[in-house]
Amino acid sequence: MDLIKKFQREASILAELSHQQIPRAWAFFGIEIEDQTGILQRFFYLVQDYIEGHNLSQELRRKGKFPEDEVVKVLKEILKILHYIHNYNDTQGAIHRDIKPSNIMRRSKDGLLFLIDFGAVKQVLHTGLPADESSRVLTPDFAPPEQFEGARVSPASDLYALATTCVCLLTGRNPRELLSNSSWREHVNVRDQSFGKALDWMLKYDQQRRPQSAQQVLDFLSSEQQTPLHDQFHLWLREFKRIFRRWRWIILAGLALLVIAIAIIIHLSRPQPIVQPPPTTEPSPSSVTLTADYFSRGENAVIADGQEFSKIPKCQIAYDFKKQGMSAFAKANSPETFKTAEIAFQKAIEQFIKVDVQNKCEVDPETWIYYYNSKAAQTTSGSTVPTIAVVVPSNSEYRGIAQEILRGVAQAQKDVPGLQVLIAKENSNKIEEVQQVARIISENQIPDELPYFKGNKVLGVIGGFTSTNTWEAGKIYGDKTLVLISSTSTAIRQPNPYSKRPKLNSYVFRTASNDSIAAGDLAKYMWDVLKKRKVLIAFESNNTYSESLRGEFRQKLINEGANDRDILVCDLTNDSSKTCINIARNAGVEVLMLAPSPTTLKPALEIAQHNALPENSKLQLLAGDVLYDKKTLNLGDAVNNMVIAVPSHVSLGNSSFIEKTREHWGTQNVSWRTLTSYDATQVFIAVLTELRDQGKNNPSSQDIYEKLREPSFSVPSATAVKVEFDPEHDRKIVKGIGVLVQAKNSPTTNPSANNTSRDEYGFTLLLTPNRDN
Repeated sequence: MDLIKKFQREASILAELSHQQIPRAWAFFGIEIEDQTGILQRFFYLVQDYIEGHNLSQELRRKGKFPEDEVVKVLKEILKILHYIHNYNDTQGAIHRDIKPSNIMRRSKDGLLFLIDFGAVKQVLHTGLPADESSRVLTPDFAPPEQFEGARVSPASDLYALATTCVCLLTGRNPRELLSNSSWREHVNVRDQSFGKALDWMLKYDQQRRPQSAQQVLDFLSSEQQTPLHDQFHLWLREFKRIFRRWRWIILAGLALLVIAIAIIIHLSRPQPIVQPPPTTEPSPSSVTLTADYFSRGENAVIADGQEFSKIPKCQIAYDFKKQGMSAFAKANSPETFKTAEIAFQKAIEQFIKVDVQNKCEVDPETWIYYYNSKAAQTTSGSTVPTIAVVVPSNSEYRGIAQEILRGVAQAQKDVPGLQVLIAKENSNKIEEVQQVARIISENQIPDELPYFKGNKVLGVIGGFTSTNTWEAGKIYGDKTLVLISSTSTAIRQPNPYSKRPKLNSYVFRTASNDSIAAGDLAKYMWDVLKKRKVLIAFESNNTYSESLRGEFRQKLINEGANDRDILVCDLTNDSSKTCINIARNAGVEVLMLAPSPTTLKPALEIAQHNALPENSKLQLLAGDVLYDKKTLNLGDAVNNMVIAVPSHVSLGNSSFIEKTREHWGTQNVSWRTLTSYDATQVFIAVLTELRDQGKNNPSSQDIYEKLREPSFSVPSATAVKVEFDPEHDRKIVKGIGVLVQAKNSPTTNPSANNTSRDEYGFTLLLTPNRDN
């Protein structure tokens, strides 16, 4: 449709609108004028009623924030106008798409509000319009997420924009910046809770969770305000709180003076006792108290023994030697006394490897790290030995992942005899515990630290198992200028402008490829290789990683040429696995994209099982790296040919890495997490070595940060691709960073054998995508 037809269509819609608070359209026309170069220029004109007055943006600049009562009136008045616009005839309505303070005019003569500037109006069927026709963003500061992302809009989109307009009038602040970094309620207290609830409802990120009509909001406000007599007490209490908040300092000061006066009177009226000095008290403890067993250099086991192996007599011998080593390590008080611990750990390792040949025992990576720590403690004093920390999940279901991370650290530690590694654990599902571990490490306040290591400072941290934890811990480490390298976090560093999640702290570096790469690889595989066009994405809207992967995958598909109507979603926060399958079947999708968080892995696997039922035509499965799990392969044929995007694969490992892998574990089959954790440790080793060569034998954490920021910084990795960071401190993306693996059933192949095409879990390398750079 050319520009003239688009203009005519929009003008014709305006001509049909007949509402006392919408300027009438009298005429519309286009003219062509020849400019000085002889080129015809087209100009389009729309004649409407002139409203004499000021818009709300002008009023906001003139008088500052609006009183709450006035904003409530604005909300109700504009809702009534939107109700008319969204339902202006029987079969279809219109959507304004550019509601903001400057488009709400107050007429001078009577104060009546008008909704103006309908140049953005679009006619819309109840099913919505394609993105290219309905979602152009005119004012990003007030636009809803779906409009900003180029998705379909609906009446709920106008309601979101009206809510951001109200927030702007209440706070006097840019709503986009405010909603991106916090809740609007943190910046203003509302007396009318029904009004506040209505705004919260209208500001839901997912438009399906918002009210679907202006009348719904009006009905809600009306019903909430019909307060029974017995609730009047709560209104009086609310008013008292409002007055108290406004005059609290004067009230508190008066009360304080009254208390002082009473105390003086009592004091003067009785004999004075002999006052003893108060006892010394410790600061109040944190809400989360972590004990010494959360941290260890070798004095205790942070990761529990493998239950399936500890009962085997030959394996138990290895664990017994490990216990002897830990006991000796805890008692050591000089470089020489750590030799006993070293010998015991070495015997444990020899026993582990000996029985592992018979495939009856695992080789414990924690024991390897304690062995290297014992050797490091003999090279220098405990207070000056260079130390990094590695934080792993303590959750029993993530024990295998904790070991995968520690394997990478242990393999790299071999190259530096003087490097000490402090192992810490955290419950990855408890944010308070994640934060407390970060505080303890960054402040060097390890509980019951061994006397020999008192005063030793952690110079850097490897951790952040999930993206959510990486964001939370990263803020704390960043405040203390301590570098955190995450080997497993992949969520987009710069979130969607409407996300409440801030940008990832600059002191966080990452050695795994991010979700933009994973999503792009999966989208291109679906589009070019599978040649399929319709997909359902199962994700969790409340999770950082899951929402990041969903958003990136959708955008990458649209970039490939997909129609937004062919990209359906199923939110595992609320929808069951069966519901997701039903949506897929009813919509006729061809691909299921599984993008759950670790906590919603179970329903994602249930979707895969439902998909494989005989009554269903099996759909192609694509997935994010959370599906890189042994539970996935346990489903057998249900996940056969599933394609998963992961950062790397052991078959890409270089000869040096593979040699160390065999030496440490008796096999070369390890997971991608071992590769990226090896790379993270290599980064710290390289920086510490370079700083030492420059004469900085006692470097600060800031020295490490500055070195990593250098554009020329690079270090050999587990593969042929060097570790280099982009300006955002994420892994620089080149071919070999970010690959596709496949679940491929093969009865003749043993995943635990030395088969270079399969990794620790049994996934095979499917594709190493080319990169534009």
